[in-house]
Amino acid sequence: MATIRQIAHEAGVSVGTVSNVLNKYEHVSDGARKRVLEVIEKYNYYPSAIAQSLSTRKTRTLGLIISLNPTPFYTDLAQGAVEAARAVGSSLMVDAVDYDTRDLLQQVQSLVRQWVDGIFIATQPIGESWLNQIPPLNIPLVIMDRGQIPSNQKVGMIGFDWQAGAYAATRHLIDLGHHRIGYVGGIPGRSSSTLRERGYINALLDAGFPYDPTLVREGDFFTESGYRHARELLSMPERPTALFMANDLMALGAYQAAPELGLHIPDDLSIVGVDNVFFTSYLSPPLTTVNIPTKEAGRMGIRMLLEPAENCEPIQRVILPTRLVVRHSTTRLSKMEVL
Repeated sequence: MATIRQIAHEAGVSVGTVSNVLNKYEHVSDGARKRVLEVIEKYNYYPSAIAQSLSTRKTRTLGLIISLNPTPFYTDLAQGAVEAARAVGSSLMVDAVDYDTRDLLQQVQSLVRQWVDGIFIATQPIGESWLNQIPPLNIPLVIMDRGQIPSNQKVGMIGFDWQAGAYAATRHLIDLGHHRIGYVGGIPGRSSSTLRERGYINALLDAGFPYDPTLVREGDFFTESGYRHARELLSMPERPTALFMANDLMALGAYQAAPELGLHIPDDLSIVGVDNVFFTSYLSPPLTTVNIPTKEAGRMGIRMLLEPAENCEPIQRVILPTRLVVRHSTTRLSKMEVL
């Protein structure tokens, strides 16, 4: 295989000129550029990626860390990130951490040792104590879905408007005549869970309905907890006529619980979820849900890693909008039920 020195010798130019041609710099004469390109084509020469990395201190490789969690949310996000990286000719190294993120520091260090140009942490929300253990990095770092970020990093944040999405979902049920609306939330203490519950409460209060804590349960974003809490709420003497589940996986649990209690969706019970994952349109009936732009978050996270290096601008914080998708799991409360 030819070397860059051989290319330079045969083309009658310096090694620096060959490098300038390879990097598409303009300050090379047309004649020299033509000779270099002819020799490169003759030997089918490709520069060493390792050598280029040593020269430019860039590997054109980015790191993505997601939760080791078999849910469509992370699959969609990773797909968006891969698409964005490929679009700019970068590679993406994807790693996963345990659901509790206790091995996060180890995975970050592993990616840094592989000379990635930036890292996108898109896991379950991370405790402040864990984030502060990450030593200052000389590369951009983007974190998903946090209100606070550590001060010792060059960090960006990308999140979703959870509160607005929850408000829209609850308001949709209210507008259909429901006022006893059960809510199964996410993991307590996490910012996304808090914002979703706040949206639910605000929608009730704005419509003139009191907040009833007996209609609220704390879930964990998995189907089993949605099933268990839906059964509890639907077994109440004065059961809710609608359920707002904090994500689609828990809504799937409610779909299982309702017919076991003799309830038909949506005639006897309206259900709304959050995420708009792929299976929601295939449920019977299709699920009304809040669309969370997870693929766009993956794309945006990658762009946020790349743009600072190109524009020398601070990494920004981005909150992506949510959108209610109305399908057939919700319907207007009948006059008889209202009475």
